[in-house]
Amino acid sequence: MTMTTDATGTDTLARGLPQSAAVLAYAGALPLIVAALLIGVKPETHGPEAAAFMAVYGAALIVFFGGVRWGVAVMRRQGPDFRSLFGAIIPFLAALPTLYPGDIRLKFAFILAALPLLLLDDLKATRRGSGAPDWYLGVRVPLTILIEASFLFAFAALLIR
Repeated sequence: MTMTTDATGTDTLARGLPQSAAVLAYAGALPLIVAALLIGVKPETHGPEAAAFMAVYGAALIVFFGGVRWGVAVMRRQGPDFRSLFGAIIPFLAALPTLYPGDIRLKFAFILAALPLLLLDDLKATRRGSGAPDWYLGVRVPLTILIEASFLFAFAALLIR
C-alpha cells in the first residue's frame, strides 16, 4: 500500500485511511493476540490470567465501539438524535456482565457474538450515511476479523482443556 498526504497534511494509506488510525488500531490488537497464544500454548501457567485479561479487553472493545458510535452521533451536522445516542450506550450496557465473575467461556461466547454484530450495524449505518467515515471501515473490518480470530483461537483452547 502506498502512502499519500491529504489536504490537511495527514499521512494516509492509499485507500484514504489515516496511517495513525491503522497503526494504533492494529497495535491495539497485539495484546489480544499475545494473550490468545498464551492460552493456547501455555494454558497451565498463563491460561487463567490471559483469559481474564481477554475478557476485560473484549468488554473494553465493545464499550470503545459504542463510544465511536456516540462520537459519530454527536458530530452529525444536524446534531445527535435519541436513537443514535441510545444505540451508542447499548454496547456499554451489554458489556457490563463480562466484567463480573462468571464462566469465562460464556464471556468469550458473548464477545465473539457482540463484536461482529456491532460491525454489521456500523456497516449498515455507514452505508446509509449516518455512520463513521468510509476510511474507518477500512481499518474496522480487518481489525474485527483479527480480534475475532484471536478470541476464536483462545475460545477453542479453553474448550479443549
